[in-house]
Amino acid sequence: TRSDKTGKIEGRAWENAEELNKEFNEGDVVRISGGTTLFKNELQIKVDSIEKAKNSEYKYENLIRSVASPEKIFEKINNLLSEIKNEWLVKLKDSFLSNADFLDKFLKSPGAKSWHNAYIGGLLEHTYEVMYISKETHNLYPESSLDMLMIGSFMHDMGKIYELDTNTFEYTLEGGLVGHVSIGYRMLGEKINGIDGFPKDLALLLEHIVLSHHGEYEQQSPVLPKTLEATIIYQADELVSQANAVKELQDSFKNTKDALWSNFVSIKNRKYLLRKNLKTEA
Repeated sequence: TRSDKTGKIEGRAWENAEELNKEFNEGDVVRISGGTTLFKNELQIKVDSIEKAKNSEYKYENLIRSVASPEKIFEKINNLLSEIKNEWLVKLKDSFLSNADFLDKFLKSPGAKSWHNAYIGGLLEHTYEVMYISKETHNLYPESSLDMLMIGSFMHDMGKIYELDTNTFEYTLEGGLVGHVSIGYRMLGEKINGIDGFPKDLALLLEHIVLSHHGEYEQQSPVLPKTLEATIIYQADELVSQANAVKELQDSFKNTKDALWSNFVSIKNRKYLLRKNLKTEA
């Protein structure tokens, strides 16, 4: 699979594949020569030659897709975090935001390897959307704690800054062996331990949100959501991640003529309607 900021395309080398494979590693920028064919309604490259590109031949930021305005998205996140009133949660929030290394990774990390928000700044975008939906849900269910919803949705995927490599979008050793849920649980514990007197019950509620945000055992959740806030954050996370993934899937077929359905998506056990050829207006 080859990808740049415009999208992804599959390709095959039918001759000299082993020799060509020695010319580059996963994550390298490459130059490809070949023709295109249509396979299952998707373009593929029939590779004639492929070689690693020289550094002088490209600018990395021109190849890797990223969110349009990470600073503006972060400002929106900061505005939502500023609504937190609980003094302990304010201290916890500040301990994250005052860490320059954390902020640098947070603004650059992808939201996932491939299924949703799989681009630079994707984690930032995804986090804001979960926070936004959680706040809107709080307006419907004011019994929930807005403070817990804001800090919990802000932190729920923080382990992803160490789970995925920002160059290759592949799992790091830590990400592959431990996973972002466990990494995020550890990160939260380290921050809480640095705040003298942090209430134990409050810490447990926060830990529960991080550990339960995948919602189901089948989705590798260590525990199931058992509080109102954990339930809201899980559902918000599920909603925006799946909506983003389907939007991205539909966009990937925008240059394909006459396709009504996507290819089979094994992770979701279905095809998706592309909708662009439907007549929905008079």
